Amino acid sequence: MATVASQPCAGGSRDILWRVLGWRTVASVVWSVVLLPVCTTVFIIFSSIDLFHPIQWLSDSLNDLYSSRVIFYLLLLSVVIIIISIFNVEFYTVVPSIPCSRLALIGKIVHPQQLLHSFVHAAMGMMVAWCAAVMAKGRYSFLVVPCTRTESLDGPAAQTCLNEYHLFFLLAGAFMGYSYSLLYFINNMNYLPFPIIQQYKFLRFRRSLLLLVQHSCMESLFLIRNFCIVYYFLGHVPKAWISTAMDLQIDEQFHRPLDTVSGLLNLSLLYHVWLCGVFLLTTWYISWILFKIYATEAHLFPVQPPFAEESDECLPKVLNSSPPLIIKYLALQDLMLLSQYSPSRRQEVFSLSQPGGHPHNWTAISRECLNLLNDMTQKLVLHQEAAATNGRVMSSSYTMEPKKANSPEETTFLTPKSSQMPRPSMPPLIKTSLFSSKLSAPGVASPLGSPFGSSVMNRMAGIFDVNTCYGSPQGSQLIRRGPRLWTSASDQQMNELSNLPSTLSAEGKTVRQPSVIYSWIHNKYEQIKNFLSKRVLIMYFFSKHPEASIQAVFSDAQMHIWALEGLSHLVAASFTEDRFGVVQTTLPAILNTLLTLQEAVDKYFKLPHASSKPPRISGTLVDTSYKTLRFAFRASLKTAIYRITTTFGEHLKVVVT
Repeated sequence: MATVASQPCAGGSRDILWRVLGWRTVASVVWSVVLLPVCTTVFIIFSSIDLFHPIQWLSDSLNDLYSSRVIFYLLLLSVVIIIISIFNVEFYTVVPSIPCSRLALIGKIVHPQQLLHSFVHAAMGMMVAWCAAVMAKGRYSFLVVPCTRTESLDGPAAQTCLNEYHLFFLLAGAFMGYSYSLLYFINNMNYLPFPIIQQYKFLRFRRSLLLLVQHSCMESLFLIRNFCIVYYFLGHVPKAWISTAMDLQIDEQFHRPLDTVSGLLNLSLLYHVWLCGVFLLTTWYISWILFKIYATEAHLFPVQPPFAEESDECLPKVLNSSPPLIIKYLALQDLMLLSQYSPSRRQEVFSLSQPGGHPHNWTAISRECLNLLNDMTQKLVLHQEAAATNGRVMSSSYTMEPKKANSPEETTFLTPKSSQMPRPSMPPLIKTSLFSSKLSAPGVASPLGSPFGSSVMNRMAGIFDVNTCYGSPQGSQLIRRGPRLWTSASDQQMNELSNLPSTLSAEGKTVRQPSVIYSWIHNKYEQIKNFLSKRVLIMYFFSKHPEASIQAVFSDAQMHIWALEGLSHLVAASFTEDRFGVVQTTLPAILNTLLTLQEAVDKYFKLPHASSKPPRISGTLVDTSYKTLRFAFRASLKTAIYRITTTFGEHLKVVVT
């Protein structure tokens, strides 16, 4: 039954993905192919450069452009661009994959799908290099050439030799294609960063064009350097294999071998190979950038569909369903833009259904936003617990009750008694809040307790109660520290129980000690772990990088940022635009969730290895904004809280009490 029921959902997800992303993909591929003749023209002009005869140089280049040979290679290169674009579409992601250790990075590279990606790109790179070598003409055009040495005075011998210059071109193209694929996954180039400022597609492409050309020139230079080093040590292997397989001679008398220092110092060869690399990288980067620009363009989801057949694409339904992740991101991006710049669409969010008079749109949108924020809170708490126990496995101190399947009418946020809110137990690290829970009703359960109370209300209204924060016994207990900064109560209990000969259960019954075999295996495991931890090479691959681990926690924080901005802007706009008061009934739950999340974020940034300042990122072609998402999330959270409190002001005490 589950399989049968999931098939329509999967079909619906594919349909909406094709309707939203299909035309964007086709448009990006078409523009990549349209720009290919421009790149080919520039390559032909620079490959036959002759500064001493400029008129003849330009006329010969233009004549080559209209030849049937170049037109055929343009068609072949168009096929290569289409294949590269298909791989861009198949391997894109909106959540970057951040390996936390060097071993995880190696596992990411040698994954079967990544190996297929690398193999295809190496083959496509060799094909581009072949087309570039033929269009460059001269001695780079053919793999097999007649030998130049003579065996008699009558004429040259009827033998064929291997053209090592052409072989060098082909192997350099394969090496560049493989290196492009390798850097594609190492630098997370398949990650789609959404622009903060919405611009026209042409302006975004024009801004990236100069940076693209500079990056291609520099990267081609470094790739040629690496390839020359590889060819110097291993170049004789493919040369001997091809000459033996094709029964070709190697003419070393008139052509210096390229796997030597003097052979690799051929400036003409290095220039043409570098130009081939620039041509390859530029065309592939253009295809990659165009796909990113089209895929991350804002999409408008209707809040209330005009026809019943289009209800699957309305914003509340897309947010509360399980569409492809890029559709979820586009929906949250549309919610953020809607909440800031579209008063008419905000009225649709605040409207009531007819008949019935229920705020279904606001209920669905606010529920999904709060669920996302609660999920982020739970993830931060779990990582705090892991840091508090120094990597040891915790007992089930943080449990979640399974959600009950309620109808949409039952799971609403119309009252502070939010029955669908998760009910986890309080972990040892999350201390009892500084604030009393007078705001919440007895039936309300917050994911981490309730830091939201009367003192918070007073502070947000401009009245700060010092006695409530510092004078209560609860506050004095919170100020006291344990043995170390993030030591939880379970750590102290484990240390105390480890010295006892036997462990006592909660009922006071004595639990038997583990068996001898279990103790022996456990001791051997600890000995092996201690032995390996002292080996530098082992720790080099297995040690986790703290910064990468922190980045992985906030890898999907972009949709939480949009949820924060969209929800806070809608709440702030409801102060003057909500005629029915549908937002005021959910305001306590929203503020409770935001302040609970703020408490978890503040504690997370106090953990060891958690930097409090964002690193300085220079402008490069490869986007690295995902490394600073945690700082953007923290700033958005504070801004959202201040936006709501400054809008409501003194009225906030009346609304939430």
